[in-house]
Amino acid sequence: MQSKNVGGIAACTILFMALTMYLAPSILPAVAPVKASSRTITLVGTLVGYTYYWNNTNPTITVAKGDTLTINLSSADAASHRLLIDFDNNGTSTTPDCTTGMDQCSATFPPTTSVSFTVNYRPGTYRYYCTIHPFSMVGNFVVQAPDFGVSSNPSNLSILQGTNANSTIAVSSINNFAGTITLSAIASPLGPTTSFGTDPVMVSSGGTTTSKLTISIPQTISPGPYSITVTGTNSSGSPSHTATISLTVTKPDFSITSGPTSLAVAPSSSGTTAITLTSQNGFSGTLNLTATVSPSGPQVSLNPTSVSLTPGGSAFSTLTVSTTASTSGYYSTPVAVSNGNYTVSVTASSGALSHSTPVSLTVGSTSSNPMGTPSLPLLPIAGGVIAFIAVIGTALFLRSRKH
Repeated sequence: MQSKNVGGIAACTILFMALTMYLAPSILPAVAPVKASSRTITLVGTLVGYTYYWNNTNPTITVAKGDTLTINLSSADAASHRLLIDFDNNGTSTTPDCTTGMDQCSATFPPTTSVSFTVNYRPGTYRYYCTIHPFSMVGNFVVQAPDFGVSSNPSNLSILQGTNANSTIAVSSINNFAGTITLSAIASPLGPTTSFGTDPVMVSSGGTTTSKLTISIPQTISPGPYSITVTGTNSSGSPSHTATISLTVTKPDFSITSGPTSLAVAPSSSGTTAITLTSQNGFSGTLNLTATVSPSGPQVSLNPTSVSLTPGGSAFSTLTVSTTASTSGYYSTPVAVSNGNYTVSVTASSGALSHSTPVSLTVGSTSSNPMGTPSLPLLPIAGGVIAFIAVIGTALFLRSRKH
């Protein structure tokens, strides 16, 4: 009977330990990553099996230099513990001296105690441990260096030749950084120019400050993609940080379209289509219009032959195609326009800038026979006539033989 009781007690003990290990992570507080300059951390001495740990797993504690830190300490059972953070890196010991040096120590507990201090230690990785259980209750204590970040908004810009645009450059404190940041910007490839509204900028601990970056595009630089790299530099020795702005340089332009894009005109007649010209990227100015036809034959004209565009606006002209017979001189015989397919090209130009749009033209029948050829096939007709004559001739020959 006694052996059965011992076995039952052992089974219950194992079950209890397993249940404790399963539930403890959800019950005990986790050590969150550093985010603020004033922090509170909770450490609980826990027994897992036959070994003591901090919060079951000895989690890594991460803080930033300059943080004000409070660590609340307690024990999950009646066992005694004492926290030591080894800032002088002299190693774990069961006989530590907390009265001298850089180490931070707590009072012995339970029931509970706490330790508070400002993290003014050199950035790096240290150890924290329990002086009573130094070989199992031990973890890493990380002090992060103050730093800063640089960002831009917007980070993508499209700028017209001869104009400028702005992007807001934000410099943010990380890990309690505070100091002066000098800004610089460089374009690649070279061409765009830059200037800052405020430079250098002052950043307070935990804060963000901004400066307006103006990007100017000379009229003479080529359209296309560019990038602007903004660099923030701290004179106290922190690493430099950058932000990149993607830039597209555009030039004023226009488009030309026709509607309808094809015409079918009977001989000795005419047809029209509308030519639409639209400003793009702020284009403004006068466009001169011309029209040509290939192959020659139909006559083409535009009304008006020049239009004025305002930024973002549109203008119109009418293309007229005539298939009336034309003469080359006073006494010459009119030449008819042959049936067939033609292409009319309408061109609009302003200085060196020029665009064209095609108009398909069909005169007479829509068949694809070459111009100047009969619309009916001569060879089948001729073959039919010859066959008919041969039949008649044969019939007459046979009739004559009967007589």
